[in-house]
Amino acid sequence: MTGFPWQSADGSQPVFDAERAEKAVRELLLACGEDPDRNGLQETPARVARAFREMFAGLYNNPDSVLDKTFDECHDELVLVTDIPLFSTCVPSKQTVNAVGGRKQAREVQVGDQLWTLADGKVEPTTVTQISSHTTRELVEVTTTGGRFTVTPDHPLATPEGWLEAKDVEGTFIEWTHARQLSRDRWRPTLGYDFGYVVGSVCADGTTAERYVSLVVNDRDYAKKFAVSLRRAFGIEARIEPVERPSGHFRVRVTSSYFADLMRQYASGNFPAVVLNDRSTFNGFLDGCTDGDGAPPLDDLAPLIGARFTPKAGGPASHLYVADSWFRKHGFPQQTVRHELIESEWVRVESVRRIEATGTKPYTVYSFKCDPHPTFLIAGHLSHNCEHHLVPFHGVAHVGYIPSEEGKVTGLSKLARLVDLYAKRPQVQERLTSQIADALVRKLNPRGVIVVIEAEHLCMAMRGIRKPGARTTTSAVRGLHKTSVSSRAEALDLINGRTR
Repeated sequence: MTGFPWQSADGSQPVFDAERAEKAVRELLLACGEDPDRNGLQETPARVARAFREMFAGLYNNPDSVLDKTFDECHDELVLVTDIPLFSTCVPSKQTVNAVGGRKQAREVQVGDQLWTLADGKVEPTTVTQISSHTTRELVEVTTTGGRFTVTPDHPLATPEGWLEAKDVEGTFIEWTHARQLSRDRWRPTLGYDFGYVVGSVCADGTTAERYVSLVVNDRDYAKKFAVSLRRAFGIEARIEPVERPSGHFRVRVTSSYFADLMRQYASGNFPAVVLNDRSTFNGFLDGCTDGDGAPPLDDLAPLIGARFTPKAGGPASHLYVADSWFRKHGFPQQTVRHELIESEWVRVESVRRIEATGTKPYTVYSFKCDPHPTFLIAGHLSHNCEHHLVPFHGVAHVGYIPSEEGKVTGLSKLARLVDLYAKRPQVQERLTSQIADALVRKLNPRGVIVVIEAEHLCMAMRGIRKPGARTTTSAVRGLHKTSVSSRAEALDLINGRTR
């Protein structure tokens, strides 16, 4: 991990590579169909490279260093600088979500809440770390075979072609999972002998229904070994129940749609290839099959391990012999097959309909920054909240602090310089707000800090929804401004009343 926000991975200052930047601009001109060597464009790569160096100047300086020079003025009242101009890059995404514990409207979500997301097809929780909001007059309603939801036109959605904006997804597919299955219990399987034994037993003697898996057998020891393997491989505690069934007298039943889906995934083909992940798992599978009353799929198993098998005609049973000597000679036919449940699928987008705000009241939309996954679900559909445009935002920052008990203050121009250096880098507004506040805490040790940023994101003005004038407001408070209602109210009154 890096020690400070301005450091690169190895802790050093990044360096601007002008030559590489110029080559990149030339490639961009060529990609647009232009000739970078024609009159009027020959100096453009160098000029653009210099512009980017200036735009991202905050990457090549330590922003905190501007606060190194302080004064002991014994000042203990609020110091507030308002309307500091800023210019930075990127934009958040927005809207309603599937929260752990039940779906919430965006306005109800709080920092610390957990949202559901999909990570490599698995349902995972992710935690909301920052929230911001702004207004807009245009949304889109996306209708899929899995449901309907409303987002901003530029909201990124997961499609087979990668992340696409909501306004562009009609006719394609979106990754989706059923919202009713989000809160079900999940078990993470562990490969090995016990895993293979469970799969083999279910294949030979089990019943897999929509919401349960059941094994009914005559041999109690077999049922007990199955139950023990369930606990070791899946963490599932299951009881052995006496029953009177034509298929047996002992039953082990797991009531779980998740476990049932797992077993269906493993047996989706003629043979559960998941048991070929390693030799131990395969041995467990063979024992699970042969210990029971049923029979494994011998005609499917034989070609996978390179054995010859001819079903016995007219006889009571057929036999396939798998000897250790065969594996010692030919090697184990290991395959890497996913053993965790894939809980998502692709649903077709049937329509994308634009919605315009009527009257004077715009829509309020929300942005959630999440960790460890930046993605979250909207009506079961996978969406993203990321730094995805590299298009500037600009606006003003209001920075205030209550000095330490020693009265330590810094020059007012230093606050503007601090904002400038943190803004001049690839940035999201929420992070920028927190970085400025945290820098003041590190360098001045003040009793309270408040930072408010109001900005317009050009990706909303020059692309996507093309709605200039929409502004996003974010804030960060530390110390007294967080714990004292009166101190926070005083600062906010001064900020909000600056134009009166």
